[in-house]
Amino acid sequence: MKTILFTILLLWLTGTQAQQEISGFVQTRSGDPVPGANVYIQDTYDGGTTDTLGRFSFKTRSTGIQILIVSYMGFETRHIELDLDAGNTFLNKIFLKEAFNELHAVVINAGTFDASDEKKSVMLRPMDIALTAGANGDIFGAFGTLPGSHRVGEEGMLFVRGGEGYETKTFMDGMLIQTPYFSKLPDLPTRGRFSPLLFNGAVFSTGGYSAEFGQALSSVVALNTPPLEPENKSSISLLSVGAQGSHAHRWENTSLALTGEVINTTLTNKIFRPDINWIDDPVVAGSTMMFRHKTSNTGMIRSFASFSYDACRMLYPNFHESVVQDVALRNNNSYINTTYIEQLSKDWVFQAGIAGNLDMDNLQLDQHTINTTKKSGQAKFSFINESFNNVETRMGADYQYFDYHEDIHMDGHFRLPFTTHLIAAFVEPEARLTPSIALRAGIRGEFNSLTQSSYFSPRLSAAVKTGKFSQLSAAYGTFVQNPQDRYLKFTTSLEPEKSEHTILTWQYKQDSRTLRIEAYYKNYRELVKFTDEFSPAPGNFCNDGSGYSRGIDVFWRNQKEFGKSDYWISYSWNDTKRDYRDFPTLAAPYYASAHNVSAVYKRFFPEINSFISATYSFATGRPFFNPNNPDFMTDRTRPFNDISFGFTHIFRLFNTQAVAHIVVNNVFGFENIYGYTYTRVPDSQGVYPSQPVTSPQKRMAVLLLSLQL
Repeated sequence: MKTILFTILLLWLTGTQAQQEISGFVQTRSGDPVPGANVYIQDTYDGGTTDTLGRFSFKTRSTGIQILIVSYMGFETRHIELDLDAGNTFLNKIFLKEAFNELHAVVINAGTFDASDEKKSVMLRPMDIALTAGANGDIFGAFGTLPGSHRVGEEGMLFVRGGEGYETKTFMDGMLIQTPYFSKLPDLPTRGRFSPLLFNGAVFSTGGYSAEFGQALSSVVALNTPPLEPENKSSISLLSVGAQGSHAHRWENTSLALTGEVINTTLTNKIFRPDINWIDDPVVAGSTMMFRHKTSNTGMIRSFASFSYDACRMLYPNFHESVVQDVALRNNNSYINTTYIEQLSKDWVFQAGIAGNLDMDNLQLDQHTINTTKKSGQAKFSFINESFNNVETRMGADYQYFDYHEDIHMDGHFRLPFTTHLIAAFVEPEARLTPSIALRAGIRGEFNSLTQSSYFSPRLSAAVKTGKFSQLSAAYGTFVQNPQDRYLKFTTSLEPEKSEHTILTWQYKQDSRTLRIEAYYKNYRELVKFTDEFSPAPGNFCNDGSGYSRGIDVFWRNQKEFGKSDYWISYSWNDTKRDYRDFPTLAAPYYASAHNVSAVYKRFFPEINSFISATYSFATGRPFFNPNNPDFMTDRTRPFNDISFGFTHIFRLFNTQAVAHIVVNNVFGFENIYGYTYTRVPDSQGVYPSQPVTSPQKRMAVLLLSLQL
């Protein structure tokens, strides 16, 4: 469903009280200066870089206890606690310890865009995700500006390198999120359930990912939650679409954070008048809980829980059937996740987790009702061993349970249930053979209760440094994933779908500039084929489908002046074809555009405490099936264009820190067409009439006012 949720709580941005200076020197253990190191206040845009003598100096309006982060490629990142209420701060010497596996040693990163892990290629931080214009504060929307992603405006999910949205799986602290998106209505995009500000990092892997992750055919998004809350704080946010509130409390070794929100799009719909006949405007009510407890110097328990309810009702013009339908959707979703990590000894780290997800959809279609319930559970444990010098081995086991039940009241009563159990184990050593060569080899084995079959998926990655600031990486792996629920509910005899990834990556990274060029080839096997999508007849569904996807991704990012100006440009070329579903031949699928371009620019103006952002997105036309054309899937839509802007201002209101934020999507009102719907029967001249699938609103703006209490 199209629910406009702007969960951008910008309370970490600085206030407008008097500035104070932070300065000092950054050196190596041997006393050599470290030029070009990043020095900044955590979760702010206050910072700078060191000069040739290792000196830094910048001003900040932050107060109280803050964390100063000092980072540089090849050295371990320092986190230094500062009391800014004590006045100007001079740090005479900050020593950085060289890390073997971070600079002079190569890092395997083929297929991976990492959002916060500074041991790899830092592409996006949580603030970047939240403030990317056009992403609407959505994690998946922000990753849609990175290379490898397709613009599929009527879906809203993350389509990666010729793969469908369901082929991208989302994990939180290593645990699977079964339903990371809100439920959706026909031709209207969905969005992610979680705010990016709930996490301190998000890894976007476009292929060739670790053997730890299974049941993902094309891509993985791995969300990482933060440790203890730094301090007590409360906030309230007023939006043009609703209200949000949060409170965090910190004890010595424990913290608890609670958030709640109520969203109603009635006002926005009245102002921008979408091309949708809403009977009941979309509403959402939700809450999250994050509990953290430090069990020892090296151990921590993390618990996360979220609960949400959303509902809407519309008159849907079903052009395909030439009727107007009364469609109402209600959804209840809950997700609970608890993980535990402990360093058992110098060489062993233990991790364990359990998770559960309950999702209930109630769809009213005229006088018909479809109730769908999805229950899932997971238990997982793993060990990390570093007994051998420069070798890290990950190993573990994973159990997943999934229960699907659909009740259909439509010209009778039909029940479509199925249950799956998945048992998996993996092992994956990674060796730094020399400071310039790294190798990782892994294997994942899975047992699937549906087919009573076992599958083994080998993974192999390697990397070599090609220069002081560059490296070449390669990755190969096989991946399996159960078919979609909408097919398994008719027949549980389907085998998992399979893909093979081959990736070659060259990356240049110096200071805050990154250039990344990646070529890939994916081979698909045993995709689902059918004659009738809704028929449970024996033999209707099979695994005879196949396909391929190949392409080149280019990414350039330049943070010209740390904390003030930042931009990135991404380009993707993709050639993909499939013979699957009811396709009569090998053809490009409906969601695949050959060329995708995104340009994102951001700048912070400390003189006026304001932040601007702009995003331009372009995609060439997508294929669609035209029954008037005898050549299958050869028609193309016109190109996609979108320019979006964002503006943020930080100020004082009622003697408290405040943030005002406005974002305008598709400022110039481009009429983007995502495809065409054709009537089921031709007209009197034998021509099938068509209707374009477009965005319900040409442009839209949302306002936010956030106060720290």
